[in-house]
Amino acid sequence: MQTPSANEATHASRNPRGSGIWGILTAVLGLSLLLAVPFPTSGAESPGEGLWSAHVEPLLKERCSECHNPSRTKGGLDLSSLQSMLRGGERGAAVLPGRPEDSLLYKVLLTDADPHMPPGKRAALNAEEAEWIKTWIAKIPTVKPSEASGSNTPPESGAVKPAKATTLGWTPPPTMDPSRVVDGFLQRAWKRDQIRPAARTDEQAFARRVYLDLIGRIPTASELTEFQTSRAKNRRTQLIDSLINHTEHPRHLREIFDGVLMGRQGGKLEKAREQNLWFEFLERGFRENRPWNEFLRDCLTGRPQRPEDKGAFWYLYERTNQAQAIAEAVAPVVFGVQVKCAQCHDHMIAREIKQAHYWGMAAAFMRSKNVSTPDGPAVAESAIGGFVSFANLKKESQPALLTFFNGRRVEEARPGDGEKEVDAAEKYLVPPPVDKAKAIKPALPKFSRREAFAEAATVDNPLLARATVNRFWALLFGRGLVHPVDLMDSKHPPSHPELLDWLAKDFADHGYDVRRLIKTLCNTQAYQLDSRPPPPPASRSKSAKSGPTTPPDSFSYGLTKPLTAEQLFRSLKQATGLKPDDSGGLAGHSEADLRKAFIRQFPDLFPAEVQAGVQQAMFLANSPLFDSLTGPHPGSLSRKLSGIADPAGRVREAFQAVYHRSPDAAELAECVSYLAGRSTESGIRQLLWALLTSAEFQLNH
Repeated sequence: MQTPSANEATHASRNPRGSGIWGILTAVLGLSLLLAVPFPTSGAESPGEGLWSAHVEPLLKERCSECHNPSRTKGGLDLSSLQSMLRGGERGAAVLPGRPEDSLLYKVLLTDADPHMPPGKRAALNAEEAEWIKTWIAKIPTVKPSEASGSNTPPESGAVKPAKATTLGWTPPPTMDPSRVVDGFLQRAWKRDQIRPAARTDEQAFARRVYLDLIGRIPTASELTEFQTSRAKNRRTQLIDSLINHTEHPRHLREIFDGVLMGRQGGKLEKAREQNLWFEFLERGFRENRPWNEFLRDCLTGRPQRPEDKGAFWYLYERTNQAQAIAEAVAPVVFGVQVKCAQCHDHMIAREIKQAHYWGMAAAFMRSKNVSTPDGPAVAESAIGGFVSFANLKKESQPALLTFFNGRRVEEARPGDGEKEVDAAEKYLVPPPVDKAKAIKPALPKFSRREAFAEAATVDNPLLARATVNRFWALLFGRGLVHPVDLMDSKHPPSHPELLDWLAKDFADHGYDVRRLIKTLCNTQAYQLDSRPPPPPASRSKSAKSGPTTPPDSFSYGLTKPLTAEQLFRSLKQATGLKPDDSGGLAGHSEADLRKAFIRQFPDLFPAEVQAGVQQAMFLANSPLFDSLTGPHPGSLSRKLSGIADPAGRVREAFQAVYHRSPDAAELAECVSYLAGRSTESGIRQLLWALLTSAEFQLNH
């Protein structure tokens, strides 16, 4: 069995709108496109950068940082950055770029290594983890000293990157349209960096992009025709406004932010979220365009002010009294940072993240307890307790105070040595039950640690605004101004610091208005750029390497984004024309089961690195469930195509339904030839399968 060549595969992955023919060719060969062509990353990241962020760096932090960090360099070796690994320790450099088999970091992981790392009774890295490190080392570029900005140090693929110069020297007029302000910052950065932006994307591609981003599916044929035939000069702005006010917009954002706030837990927990009104609370927040800080405040206190927002309690309740799990989930949302590794020590790389911050956040939730009341489950809070201490790597003990990453600190009285706290009804607005009686209402103390933290996190907290605008930027542009989105620390400076500062302030100044933020970003010229980078200038074309020459974090062209599970499922449903049967199901399956199946296979949201797995490819290639979607069901596209006698007509209709475009001459000839040698139903189903599993359909571009 043959597969497309490496050059062919690269071409297909970088040019999703021209890759439909490769979907057809792989169908002819009986091989899923995804097995031959992995999803491209969001732009042309430097080699190894995504692998470092997603796998290698977290692995080294978890398994190696106790002995090899900037503070404790056993054997003289610090594994916190590529630069320190190249510098090495007593046994020389830990990493030799492009040569994993000769690199000490990889060699000590092999089963027959002496010494073998990690030492002692610590669990060895498994084969997959060792392979991550091997692959990352192989991808580290080697450069001549003259190419390393006057330094003998190779570029740090996965190490601390210097912040881009903030020399734009531009202050936008206060009355300037916010979308134009965003473009103004980007255009000045392009000029400074001598970057030529891509052309404006065409109307069909823009419509597909904005439909996917704002309501989570591709447009229908009639929706696309209505947009393309509009004579309004501002028809793109009109479309953005209509989609933000579309009934499907709140549901789409709810599906995304359920994953952001709660994680992809699937099955029973998803059902529990629905039953306990979490989905309703989240979706209503977007439908009513509630200020984002107010919405989060309800989540953090678990005591919403409005009866209709009762489902807010589930944010804390699902985490079942696990104060540390709550702290780890909250930090990326309100501060934009990951604090997991600060449980046992100050952050090894981003030194501003302290162990005290981790335990301060955890302490804010240590008095909380899940309870049952006549009105259903709730989260009570005690007026006493929760005074704990933590130890650093030197085994020095410190009390966990209510001190947080944004510099805020909440004072509270602490019991003296040997003093025993006494609970009393006068310490509560709603006292807890006595003598093991059932709670009528959840206990509410006069001083609430949860409310104190919620105040510190959602009122006058600039980091909340920065974290939020960065996440929405990533949602719409394919990558955050800080990447990855939840690592907004000193190690990951923003690509456009002045733009991020302005957006965060504007967001806070306008009441944390999510809808206004989305409108601002979608109406920029940058959001509407073509996903194909322009060719390099003639002076550089001879020496330019293959592929994009402009960095993805310049945002000078549209970055491709793999569809989320929900986007993929709903777009497949739209493209195949599936209609609910008498029992409300689709293709013999319940819609809920179909959606959950896609979530199991495509769980990622805001990934640091995008890479298709074998399990996903096998699902698209061999799953009876996926295969059933292309069957000749009543009203389906497959049934419609079988009624078209002309093979060329079938191909054109299929391309219009799936891609919203006509096939080019080569695609048409290849598809017609393929259909000619097969039965009608078999040929049609294989054709649809090839189109639906191609990069052109599976990516938002």
